[in-house]
Amino acid sequence: MLKRHYRQTRKVQTGMTELSFKEDHYEAAYESLCLRSVFQPIFSIAHRKAVGYEGLVRAADVSGNPVTPQELMRKNTASDQQLILDRTCRLLHACNFSQHPANDAWLFLNLNSQCLISERPDIGFMQTLMRESDLPSRRIVIEILESEIDNRDYLRELITHFRQMGCLIAIDDFGAGHSNFDRIWDLQPDIVKIDRSLVKKAGHSMKVERILTGIVSLIHETGSLVVIEGVETEKEALVAISSNADMVQGFYFAKPKPDLQQEIDFGQAMDKLLHQHQNVRSQYNRKLQQHFRTFELIFEKELDAFKQGASFEDCGHALFDDARAVRCYLLDESGYQIGRSLNSPKYTAKLDIRFTPLLSGVNANWSHRHYHFRAIQNPNMTQISRPYLSVAGSHMCITVSQAVVVSGKTYVFCCDLDWPDEDQPIS
Repeated sequence: MLKRHYRQTRKVQTGMTELSFKEDHYEAAYESLCLRSVFQPIFSIAHRKAVGYEGLVRAADVSGNPVTPQELMRKNTASDQQLILDRTCRLLHACNFSQHPANDAWLFLNLNSQCLISERPDIGFMQTLMRESDLPSRRIVIEILESEIDNRDYLRELITHFRQMGCLIAIDDFGAGHSNFDRIWDLQPDIVKIDRSLVKKAGHSMKVERILTGIVSLIHETGSLVVIEGVETEKEALVAISSNADMVQGFYFAKPKPDLQQEIDFGQAMDKLLHQHQNVRSQYNRKLQQHFRTFELIFEKELDAFKQGASFEDCGHALFDDARAVRCYLLDESGYQIGRSLNSPKYTAKLDIRFTPLLSGVNANWSHRHYHFRAIQNPNMTQISRPYLSVAGSHMCITVSQAVVVSGKTYVFCCDLDWPDEDQPIS
């Protein structure tokens, strides 16, 4: 077994190259290259500390010139040699990781899915790795690119094997390539790592940010934790927090280094980000309220007229003087729509006739909508919904609503207002 802090060289009897202990770390010789380990922290947002580290390889030629991971992978394309390289890297990372006190932190190890497919190796190698590194299985997270393995039975076999050993399973780069939720539901990984491409796009688009939040929510429903990787900017870090992800990884927090970077004060950095996130959310809510303050005054005036006996049609049409008003409709206490919807003349002129089956609200029931049950729970108080996609016309809108009692009956008076492109600032 490779013992800590001893200068020695040992060849592991699995057809792999030698690991040499140099001062305070292990190195591996592969072909004419020297391989070393670096580790990038994975931080828990809630715990405000590093809970895991991803092992990554760094290579250099005989002159000490760096060789990129891409060049390393291209150096020998034979599948059996790729398997040797894959195992060499995993063992190298495990042995180096075990040199550092990391409490109970996880080590994330990547599997080369392509060589696993072509070689179908003996999957008992991980037992050798744990024996040689003295690293318990509970601290190892196996990262798998599920999109690269089409044979689902073999993929299940791999995952079952690692689980029986006591390792955790992570699906890597979800959201890139051909990733799909069907695999997540089927494989039930412990952790899903969302590809950088999504958080990068979400950092520039509120629409994509909303989609990312939905993806995180769906993954949580499967019983998996979520890591958003590739976070490189403060905006992307805030997006990761807003999406309700569990963990984050990326250059914004820490670059990969040979040590475990335990001196990083992630708690202070996260406190700052959480404070900014709260400020952004508060500013957005204030803008939302301010944007519709003028309309609320008109809305309250027409509601007073409705309470005094004016017809819904007269009150509804008066609201269309505001260009943002799209439609008005009246609901009963149970959420059933009373009569037809009143559409703004400006909105009617640009209606998309392809959505005609959804435009009529007669006999519709909207009790499941937040603007109805919030109004019922808070009578005589105007409610403003968050932006949502309206089924009537398939456009983004917000709904202003209020529950009132007229002649002993409870009604919910509703008006939808057009919501601008979410990627445009609120005027």
